[in-house]
Amino acid sequence: MDLLHFLDRRLTFVQRLYDSTVGPFEERKRQIVAGEPPYDYAGNPEDYDGDPPFLEEWQEADDSVMVLGHWCLSMVHASLQVYLRDSISPYGSYWWKPSALIALLGNIKKSDGNFQRYRLLFRDHLGVDWEKGPVAIADLEQLNLTRNDLTHAIDIMSFNVRRDENHAERFPSGLFTDDLWKGLDIERIRIDRAKLELAIKLVKDFCTWLDSIRCQYPEYIRAIEAGEPWPPRKK
Repeated sequence: MDLLHFLDRRLTFVQRLYDSTVGPFEERKRQIVAGEPPYDYAGNPEDYDGDPPFLEEWQEADDSVMVLGHWCLSMVHASLQVYLRDSISPYGSYWWKPSALIALLGNIKKSDGNFQRYRLLFRDHLGVDWEKGPVAIADLEQLNLTRNDLTHAIDIMSFNVRRDENHAERFPSGLFTDDLWKGLDIERIRIDRAKLELAIKLVKDFCTWLDSIRCQYPEYIRAIEAGEPWPPRKK
């Protein structure tokens, strides 16, 4: 099965969805700041309940942009996870035995997390070292940890999501945190267009590399044993 085709279709969908949905909310924020109709205020702004005019409307639009970014990043992460799952399934196994790999995966400690379990499976049982791929493993780990925060570090009183202490301690400079909050003791996660594009590129580049190995595994093993680069250099 052409797993890479379906992965690319999912990632393209997520990018298009984000681009088509955040626009109205960003425009509403701009109109409020500019005082354009329907957010023009004829009175004295200082008399507006002590807060700037239409503060609630601006905050709702800003929260909407943030939540859309959170959801899209979670979808990017899910796409990576389902690619890894299917790459060792009967759908995606060209050269390796899926039943054996699934059993081996089950023997790896679940406490390591799914990303780490797959990394160990490929390294120890298939001879595929992700560290030699085109994407920094630390960046993929940050994507994984950020998704965990979006799932488990939510606050009933706010739409903000902050990195948990373990995430912040492991990666002091957050790859997917709000630039305005960087350097503070607590960093919130905010996925804007640039950060979403980064996440999509990380997953696409990594899976493209891994897929070349999945589809040409015997050639990959021969290249590694011969000390040759992978993918092979074009002649």
